[in-house]
Amino acid sequence: MQKNNIEIIKDFLSRCQNETLLINSVTEETACFYEGLIRNLAILAKVKLFFNGYSIVTNTSNELFDNNKIYIYFITNGKLIEETSKLLFPKIIFTDYKNYKKYLKKYIVINGYESEKDISYYIKNFFNINNQDLIDYCVSQPHLAFSELSKYTVNSEKYEIDTAIRNEDNFIAEIRKDIFKLKRSQSNLKKIFFKLKDEVKYKKFNFLAY
Repeated sequence: MQKNNIEIIKDFLSRCQNETLLINSVTEETACFYEGLIRNLAILAKVKLFFNGYSIVTNTSNELFDNNKIYIYFITNGKLIEETSKLLFPKIIFTDYKNYKKYLKKYIVINGYESEKDISYYIKNFFNINNQDLIDYCVSQPHLAFSELSKYTVNSEKYEIDTAIRNEDNFIAEIRKDIFKLKRSQSNLKKIFFKLKDEVKYKKFNFLAY
């Protein structure tokens, strides 16, 4: 029986061995969901994540061989994927469908086209939530799945999807997509930090407004 993608990621994080996990991003929105998923599962596995924190040219740091560290990349160049996969530490590579198909049998892989099934599985099995409105919304807006789950857990009895909520989420969504683009382009950490601050400030204001 084939394992669910969520369980594959969970097992990969718990082993933290010299392996490569390749994720077919499909879209920025889908990639945001898997990135958030990895962050949450990494906390449970007590694993530290590093985004674009490694250069192939300078691979002599002893830190790379510490336990419980996983490096995350955004690579669409096949040659770079192969070079990165040879490095002696666990790594997760977000890539496109072309490379997913090319390396399907070579690395551990996650197909982002299965994100609808993964989102539903994650909500039902990790949160024990069966609210179909919530599941449907998260499936249609994968990049907002975790903020929506937060809203639901804060007040599940009064949870509902309406136009106002969608408009607010759209603002947060744009910030998150900007963050994802910055990470993918390996922009400097200062730009990413200020974008993260924008998201926190907006969410804080949003809760105060209610």
